[in-house]
Amino acid sequence: MGMKRLRRQCAKVIDTVEIPDPFDVRELSSRIGQRRGRPIHLIPYRMPAGGPCGLWVSTDNADYIVYEEHTSTLHREHIILHELGHLLCDHQMTPAHDGEPAGPVFPSLDPRTVERVLQRTHYTAVEEQQAELIASLILERVSRWAPSRYPPSNAREISARDADTIDRIRRSLGDQG
Repeated sequence: MGMKRLRRQCAKVIDTVEIPDPFDVRELSSRIGQRRGRPIHLIPYRMPAGGPCGLWVSTDNADYIVYEEHTSTLHREHIILHELGHLLCDHQMTPAHDGEPAGPVFPSLDPRTVERVLQRTHYTAVEEQQAELIASLILERVSRWAPSRYPPSNAREISARDADTIDRIRRSLGDQG
């Protein structure tokens, strides 16, 4: 699938969502949950090194988005928006195996109640591109609403971690500069 076509497709998905202004990722998650008829719970968690930055866990009654807690605000929002992108696109979930990786995150849940877990490594390349593009397009849209929301992209004025995140977003949108 070409990038222009994928971008148009993702923009259409985003147009179906009421994005809060001023932007708040928790409010957006709540709105998407209401639309889906099941709550979405956002859970900060120290993710294992070398693993995904976020994951989506679905139970009989709710969806849970687990995201890396020790990162910048912009990166946390991007992780959450990426996982929301998978929900918005109705991507199919991969069955959980032996309660992992949900087990360490949800030790009080019986692993049998966790229907499925989505992790980035289990998606097709197109599904990953869609989720990443949806996250990037939402952040692009809300940054236009409030230009001072995030620091300028001058690496001397922001942390190296934020600069890397911003560069990744730009590359995913096709900006080589």
